[in-house]
Amino acid sequence: MQLVERTLDVLLTLSKESDGLSVSELAEKINLPSSTTHRILNALKKRHFVMQLSESKKYRLGYKVLTLSSNMIKEDNLALTAKPFMKELALKINKTVALCVIESESLICLDYVESKDTSMFMVRTGFAMPPHATSAGKAIQAFMPIDIVQRIYLSNHDKLTSNTKTDLEEFMKELEQVRKDGYAISDEELQLGVQGAASPIFDFNRRVIGAVSFTALKSDNSLTEENLGLLKEYARMISQSIGG
Repeated sequence: MQLVERTLDVLLTLSKESDGLSVSELAEKINLPSSTTHRILNALKKRHFVMQLSESKKYRLGYKVLTLSSNMIKEDNLALTAKPFMKELALKINKTVALCVIESESLICLDYVESKDTSMFMVRTGFAMPPHATSAGKAIQAFMPIDIVQRIYLSNHDKLTSNTKTDLEEFMKELEQVRKDGYAISDEELQLGVQGAASPIFDFNRRVIGAVSFTALKSDNSLTEENLGLLKEYARMISQSIGG
């Protein structure tokens, strides 16, 4: 019971600190030894309930907490801003549209707009996916620091289908192309028979913070120039709406 209470204290304290806290700062606020605080943070980070910022090394709440309450998504600025654009895009292309972010070493789905075939895809709020095999993961990583991308890739580059890329050099070349094109594609790399496309979303500092994507059956031939153009345009509009 004591461990549960301490874990809740960590989550509640971090919920009030948008810029995050270091281990020592958090330990002081909840009156726990730094070693105990660090163990709790590591367990929560492993489950994606907290994330560690790459530059400051501070901890803040992770997007996985969205799975605890569907209402939390209404309070998330990125999801709230993106939702009307996602609905418009989904209507125009008649495809499942998702909003994703990279947290720790996983791609997390923040929100999605359903189409008639949503049930066939790995698209659910709070669902964690391997970034290397997804269009959204590639779209985001293309604009992240190279050392972080390599660390994420080396931690998990499992071959999920016969099309999954498991060579780092090949993967990095693909990200280079993503930067030129403004969108990324996953061609049966996560699920056989399924394709995805994604375009990055940037904040006011031009820092990549997520990606908007659509998913479709490969047999639908949905990766058309028109659909990819609309995807890029709506990603741009979402970025502009949040100051990017």
